[in-house]
Amino acid sequence: MNKIEEIFRAWGIMFNPNDAQSELAAARMEICDTCDSKRITPIIHCGECGCALKAKVYSPVIGACPRGKWVAAEMKWENEKNKKRYDSISK
Repeated sequence: MNKIEEIFRAWGIMFNPNDAQSELAAARMEICDTCDSKRITPIIHCGECGCALKAKVYSPVIGACPRGKWVAAEMKWENEKNKKRYDSISK
């Protein structure tokens, strides 16, 4: 997926996320809130890539943080998603 497509998809997801997307976005935003690359002027955005954080956190791309800070949250989210999928199959 190219960057333009990623950006458009992130904005689209932001307007109507499912529960899993909302959970992942919240975990990502917690990380961004403590990051020294977070900028608040003129809008809240990532100082590394320039993306607006309110949409960036909804990126469908795993590993979208340019500093690699989302990896642990994304791995946890992927594991939980896979566990739910496994549990629904094994019933």
